[in-house]
Amino acid sequence: MRIAVLHHRCRGEAAADVAALVEAAGVACEVGTEVVVFPRPPSLAGMPIDEREAMLAGIEGCAEGAVLLVSFAADEDTTGRIAQTPLGTTALVSGDACLRDETAARIKDARVDAVVWRPGAESDLQAEAVVEYALACAPVLAGLVILAECSGVPGHPAHAGTSAIIHLGELVAESVSNDDEVLIADVEVPLSAPEPDLVLPKLPPLLAQRLAAHDGRKPEVDYPADLT
Repeated sequence: MRIAVLHHRCRGEAAADVAALVEAAGVACEVGTEVVVFPRPPSLAGMPIDEREAMLAGIEGCAEGAVLLVSFAADEDTTGRIAQTPLGTTALVSGDACLRDETAARIKDARVDAVVWRPGAESDLQAEAVVEYALACAPVLAGLVILAECSGVPGHPAHAGTSAIIHLGELVAESVSNDDEVLIADVEVPLSAPEPDLVLPKLPPLLAQRLAAHDGRKPEVDYPADLT
């Protein structure tokens, strides 16, 4: 199965973001992609249904049966869900939920085939830490782990973001570009199940610090230090 991940540079307004994503999706479809995974630009969060339908209708070149995995979740609705997709049982998670132990544990218990994460890294260092964490989680969670990210998000215009496709624990495609890019990978389905006895890795300190800041608390540390 051919899959694509759209690595997207945020334009700052919905109309421009939609136009760029529609064009990128068309490029993906032209090469026979069966599943196209979109990132989650802030401008699409909470988009009205009529605008969503107009966006999806504007994508050309997709063969019948091709599936577009798009997140229009509002900012407060990022706890994630598990759904059936052509990839099999798929966990779809955005924002801080990607980094929470309880979310990872729920995905592991569900024995999913694929995971799509849209964590929204806020810096290049966070983006690197997210990829390392995803690589460590992949053997525990699913045969396929996808990071679909943006660059130039509002408030962090210089941040490149990192989109990636991790298949059977191996990084097979990655983008750290500041501009648009379409990642393509061919994967065998059904996907191999994760190892049931493996233990979930610990969240990297940088990402634990992000969660703590968003939750309004100080991060827990294993040494006598005060993170400020």
